[in-house]
Amino acid sequence: MNQDKVLFVDDEPSVLSAIKRAVQDEKYTPFFAGSGAEALTIMEKNKFCVIVTDMRMPVMDGLTLLKIVKEKYPRTVRVVLSGFTQLSQMLVTINQGEVFKFITKPWTNEHELLPVIEQAMDYYNLQVEKDTLRDNLAAKNIAYQNIFRAMEEKKSQEKRELRHLYKVSVLLFSLWRKNMAIVAEKSVDQPIKQDEIIHIAEVIYLTYLNQLPAVINSRTSAELISEIITSCDNRLVIDNIAKDELKTKGNHNYLVMMFKILLHILPEKHEEIHCDLVQSKQAEGALQLIFDIDLKPHPFSLHDEHQLKIACALLSKIGDFYNMTVSLEYVEEKLSDMRVRWVIDRPD
Repeated sequence: MNQDKVLFVDDEPSVLSAIKRAVQDEKYTPFFAGSGAEALTIMEKNKFCVIVTDMRMPVMDGLTLLKIVKEKYPRTVRVVLSGFTQLSQMLVTINQGEVFKFITKPWTNEHELLPVIEQAMDYYNLQVEKDTLRDNLAAKNIAYQNIFRAMEEKKSQEKRELRHLYKVSVLLFSLWRKNMAIVAEKSVDQPIKQDEIIHIAEVIYLTYLNQLPAVINSRTSAELISEIITSCDNRLVIDNIAKDELKTKGNHNYLVMMFKILLHILPEKHEEIHCDLVQSKQAEGALQLIFDIDLKPHPFSLHDEHQLKIACALLSKIGDFYNMTVSLEYVEEKLSDMRVRWVIDRPD
């Protein structure tokens, strides 16, 4: 069904009858009103392309009607059909009502009325098309701006990551130099072998490089816990003490990587390791997630403990960039817990 609608307004029934006969075969849907008030009532319920009105009508004349239509329905094209042809009144009507065309009575259907209505409808459709193109262009501009902004943010993120990677590399070389000196001072039965230290550093460093550039995304706490447990081959049992479901935004891949490497270092004989997830609000409005891994039930050799120390130091140095740290906790000089902390900003 064609949605184009044209409203004809005249207080003379004979005029409306003549118009009905003239437009009965046209493609648009005609509506008819015998007064300005009736016309406004009809317009409240329908969307019109064109309104064609007489000027001299009782109670509400055509000029008053057109001024109201102009204010309430500015897209509707306004046409005057009137036998009142004084130049001064025509100018007032055109200026105040922004009339598209002025048709004088009597008119001819083929050369005046129908062509003018067709032109008015074409003008209406051109205005709609122009507005649509403008809106589409504005939407595309916003989309392009968002893309460019995302590209700039990604570029800035990658630059920061490269600077941080330089600092991590400096730490690695410093770590190797210190441990080489320790090995040189110890006897040949030193429990920590240099190649094992290098192996830990190599695994962490290369795994981290493989994740660059970082992916910043959102996760629910349930999704995050499930991903961590899966990456640790289900050896880690995480209990969300707060029981609150929340959304986190950040580099989840690095957090998962930390757990995977740490659990890999822990001896395989410890098949099930328990961890409590605690949520803590920070003064500045951020949220801190603390994963408290209970190591008390599991005895560790000096070799295992030293490997964990090296891994924690390197993972924390890299994790500083993403507000993540990992540390070993002691009770009476005995290893008791390993804590992974992540300070996050809540996503919008």
